[in-house]
Amino acid sequence: MAIHRIIEQRAAIHGDLTAIADDGVSLSYRELNQRANAVARHLIANGFRRGALASVRLPRSPKTAVVLLGILKAGGTYVLMDDEQSSARDWPAGVSFAQKADGDEVRFLAIDVTAALTHSVESSANLPILARGSDVACVLPDRDGTPRVQVPHEAITALRQHTPASRFAQWSGEPGALDLWMALMTGATVTLHGQALDTAA
Repeated sequence: MAIHRIIEQRAAIHGDLTAIADDGVSLSYRELNQRANAVARHLIANGFRRGALASVRLPRSPKTAVVLLGILKAGGTYVLMDDEQSSARDWPAGVSFAQKADGDEVRFLAIDVTAALTHSVESSANLPILARGSDVACVLPDRDGTPRVQVPHEAITALRQHTPASRFAQWSGEPGALDLWMALMTGATVTLHGQALDTAA
């Protein structure tokens, strides 16, 4: 099963529970899911397709969690780049995705998802299944910042069985955001310790 399907189940059953909270800013599971649906639809409307690789360079925040979840819902794969890694500066800032051009050329198209973060009722429903458990959810960079290790959905969801239930969990900022998904799939409230949050709306 794909990561976002498990989170969608959480949103359907326990939608009012807080998914992300820190410094007075919070998103319920329902709000997180609906806004990610809107982001996914916006990505698809702008040419994003299943299997596309999205480069994301955003600070840890509720907004970033929404964008990452939206990428998964659109059937894509993300690589979360660290601004502190000098080799990552060749990657486009913000949210962009790789698109095959002529021959072996690969170009990156940037998509502004700001407007999509303020979802409408019409765009908040779950999308048809685009990603399978065997699809790659994220790509982890090496120490030099080069994206290299592919992690499928099923590898991350399998870890859920070995994750002890907890009411609260911290998103540490590790490159794959794996701890974010572990927390959300088990119904915990995620905090972003030491980070100034911006709103997801």
